[in-house]
Amino acid sequence: MPKLGLTMEKGTIGAWLVAEGQAVTKGRALLEVVTDKVTMEVEAQASGILSKILVPAGEEVPVSTPIAIIAAAGEKVEARQGGITRPAAIAAQPVMAAAGPAQVPAVAADGARPKHRASPKARKMAQERGLDLGQLAGSGPAGRVISEDVHAYLAQTPAPAPVIVPEPQPVPAGAGALLKLTRAQQVTGQRLTASYQQIPHIHVFMEVSGVWLQQFREGYRLQGRKISYNDLIVKAVAKALGEFPRLNSVLESEGVRLMGEVNIGIAADTPQGLLVPVVRRVDELSIEQIAAESARLVDAARHGKLKIDEMSGGTFTISNLGMFGVSHFTAIINPPQVAILAVGAMEKRVVALENDALAARPCLTLNLAADHRVVDGALAARFLQRLKEILETPGLLA
Repeated sequence: MPKLGLTMEKGTIGAWLVAEGQAVTKGRALLEVVTDKVTMEVEAQASGILSKILVPAGEEVPVSTPIAIIAAAGEKVEARQGGITRPAAIAAQPVMAAAGPAQVPAVAADGARPKHRASPKARKMAQERGLDLGQLAGSGPAGRVISEDVHAYLAQTPAPAPVIVPEPQPVPAGAGALLKLTRAQQVTGQRLTASYQQIPHIHVFMEVSGVWLQQFREGYRLQGRKISYNDLIVKAVAKALGEFPRLNSVLESEGVRLMGEVNIGIAADTPQGLLVPVVRRVDELSIEQIAAESARLVDAARHGKLKIDEMSGGTFTISNLGMFGVSHFTAIINPPQVAILAVGAMEKRVVALENDALAARPCLTLNLAADHRVVDGALAARFLQRLKEILETPGLLA
């Protein structure tokens, strides 16, 4: 079982993309591995014959556990409980391999084509693109449709003319229906429950003027550049964290470790549930670079293409529900981080001017949730005060 990320300890085999006895070629996809966060295809590290599958689909094993054997053509191998026996003359190794161009019958033994047999990733790709799996010829084991089959079908099929259709309404579940949580949703629930139970959260709210944020965004728009409010906020948070390193830290058993990099996680709503891709070294990036990297990561998260390392190593998290019209909300800290910023909607509010006149101005509410063991109320307030100053001062935000 490959270690697909720095924090990965176990993985579940979602599907084998090639059957025992078939040829595999180095660099081609062999299986799908499901972790706590993502589903990824694993490529072959060697060419040969997939002689033995040691761990079937659906089972979870620790990293470095032998899951299959790739052998040389004609080599005889035998897998036994507690170890692998093979001829000493040939040093075949347990590896993560990938499917080669071997031909696989697309029909079952009785002549009937398997109905909708597909790997998890292929099924997800087909669902996103509105494809009928029954129309695709599978090249995986027993005619299973794999992601390469979907790619091949899309490459050979001309794109249909765009048709505007009303957004489908969700079908309500019947009374007593059980909606099963995905593995990612289960793990997220467990971690956030532990965070809320074990971390003493302190919440500090502050209202921020959005006048300059609107003008900055409009200026970029006129230049043909797509910049979101969140991109500007990410840049401002990175500047503030540089001045308040205690909020850019992680809590360890021995104490608080101040992090050398500013890596900001961006909470994203995806079909797999809440995912938090991480934009690295934000303090070294321009607003345009932040926008491009954020868009890439969020798109990858929503299409199941996010790598584990792209979700690890965050030092601070931003959760923005402004696009849903949420004025303000509280968020749960993502441990071992010590703070998270909740961002509300940009909306017009009545504010008092210096001459006691009233006016409608664009504003938004920021809520900082901090671990009270590391960040006290005064420090949290000073951080938000500085963040507010950056967001409201064009010379600081640029």
